[in-house]
Amino acid sequence: MSDPTPLLFGLYEQASVGCGGAPSLWTHPADERLGINTLKYWSNLARTADEANLDLMFFGDVLGFYDVFGGSEAAALKWAVEAPANDPLTIIPALVALTEKLAFGVTVSTTYEHPFTHARRFSTLDHLSDGRIGWNIVTSYLSSAARNFGLEQMIKHDDRYERAEEFLDVVYKLWEGSWADDAVLADKLARTYADGTRVRPIQHAGDHYRVAGPHLTSPSPQRTPLLIQAGWSGRGRQFAAKHAELVFIAKSNPLEIRQGLEDIWRQAEARGRRQQDVKSLTVLRIVTAPTAIEAQKKYETLQSHYHLQAQLVSYAGDTGIDISRYADSEALSTHTEGMTSYVMRPDGSGKPLTAGEVKQRFANVTRGSDLILVGTPEQVAEKIEEHARISGTSGYMLNPLISPGSLNDFVELVIPALQKRGLYRTTPQTGTLRSRLSADGSDRLPASAHGASFRFE
Repeated sequence: MSDPTPLLFGLYEQASVGCGGAPSLWTHPADERLGINTLKYWSNLARTADEANLDLMFFGDVLGFYDVFGGSEAAALKWAVEAPANDPLTIIPALVALTEKLAFGVTVSTTYEHPFTHARRFSTLDHLSDGRIGWNIVTSYLSSAARNFGLEQMIKHDDRYERAEEFLDVVYKLWEGSWADDAVLADKLARTYADGTRVRPIQHAGDHYRVAGPHLTSPSPQRTPLLIQAGWSGRGRQFAAKHAELVFIAKSNPLEIRQGLEDIWRQAEARGRRQQDVKSLTVLRIVTAPTAIEAQKKYETLQSHYHLQAQLVSYAGDTGIDISRYADSEALSTHTEGMTSYVMRPDGSGKPLTAGEVKQRFANVTRGSDLILVGTPEQVAEKIEEHARISGTSGYMLNPLISPGSLNDFVELVIPALQKRGLYRTTPQTGTLRSRLSADGSDRLPASAHGASFRFE
């Protein structure tokens, strides 16, 4: 039997008081999320993650309030459900300066950004971080975000993906195809920074964008940031198979995860990509203590500060379905432009959940379908090992129930137990984020990647 391979581990965050997984737990006495407006709060988290050799600090983000539940944003504001929503792109440069190894992923929507300015922003981040940056590609699912950008209604789900495809083509042309590898000379004696013949406009003219170029920023360590994607719908998996290098999974059932990953891998291989080019992180929540009794008591304390309504506000925003308008026995509508996978039964029947079933799933401290482990460090590590073996996931994204308590417990208690099993690295990683994940240690997209087809030859 071969030795176990260390798993990847990241920390999920949002620049908001109510973080996605259990937004009401900011009311817990030990939680410090009311400090999100301070650099002290973020620097403490980033330094802890950096010193513990976590692979990634990941920021989710939204561009509107969760205003579906009850038909207004009142409940979201009451419970701080993913609110307020500060801009993580302004936080990351400060954290890059305070850390040495930790990589950063950040959510940016293709629906409400322009690819030209987006490409410049990420190239700058990639330079400043020495290649420690990843982009989580989303198409956005909040109708409030659509209204904030002047739209009367949200663009349809599959249409958002079609727009995203063109967005990706534009940024690939800027990142990979605008500057040749030898364009930058930086020669003081020759008084030449760059050879103009090796920098070219992209002259993109598509259905949604017209971008002349050239790219304003010189080639960064990775050129294209590591590409992350979280869509689990049929269209989302198709998009992941084409573009994603790291897939973010908000599911708990290991067989369901395995099935979804194998679907993505099959589609990726059909495009000439390798299975190992698509890694994955599964959302994980932990409640742990030195003894099982103490862990259970900690869970019960969390439960006493957990509020179902806050979770239903989050669910309504995610799906676009106002669950407050449904009787418990009533099946939810499948006609939604939100996160459709959250509406369907996990048994593959193709039938929607009822409102009562959703409430049952959210009755306790968990996000319905996400993985939560309660127990001693050894028990948690054993469950992680078993879950990874069955699911095929590359690693886990720790979604904190309280902050910084969940991260501190993971670092102090769970990591040593994982290391005993060979599941957590004992030495820090170096180099760019992509080089750490790729089989050949390359900083650049592999030749089989769709984005590589746009390179300046």
